[in-house]
Amino acid sequence: MGSICDLLFDDETWVVRHLVVDTGHWLPGRQVLLPPGVVQNADWNSASAAVPLTSQQVSDSPSVESDRPVSRQMEIELYQHFDVPYYWGPAGATLAGSGYTPMPLAAGLVPMDQVDTDDVKRNHLRSVNEVSGYTIQGTDDHVGHVEGLLVDDENWSIQKLIVDTRNWWPGKKVLISRELIREISWAEATVSVGLTQEQIKGSQLFEPTS
Repeated sequence: MGSICDLLFDDETWVVRHLVVDTGHWLPGRQVLLPPGVVQNADWNSASAAVPLTSQQVSDSPSVESDRPVSRQMEIELYQHFDVPYYWGPAGATLAGSGYTPMPLAAGLVPMDQVDTDDVKRNHLRSVNEVSGYTIQGTDDHVGHVEGLLVDDENWSIQKLIVDTRNWWPGKKVLISRELIREISWAEATVSVGLTQEQIKGSQLFEPTS
């Protein structure tokens, strides 16, 4: 079907809402969004996953342009197309699962038909590719830049930032919990965290498995 080239997450809940899939030669020049709840039997070692969707379902999905923001109204249309229940809620909440792979529904999430109309019009989606490279600002100095994000594949919530400290602490990458993030400036491409450089040195090192 294609390969995952990006993830879109809600900057209020820190939950992944869409997988951005490059369809390659199958649908030339087109990227499609898939709900993460449709993923089955993901094998991270072999970098592969199955989805219980037909080629027709994917090709008939609502058109999404990669260079334009995805509104929540568009999200609703996408989830309805794939027959996946859709919820959103306060920061830290968990995305409800689909009929394919159920996930727990956290307290405070709201079904899409109960969400305020003005909230539906707002756009809170951010690209993982966009955030990668953002400068990390500590309480006393710059402490690195975003190398990537760690996602819990049980509920598709972003748990930690992978921070590359090579500008001042060569050869190291550390993990910072999202709870330590004080502010993200999308305009300035910076993430402010409540840690000093010395505290960063005491953070958990990122050691990817082979």
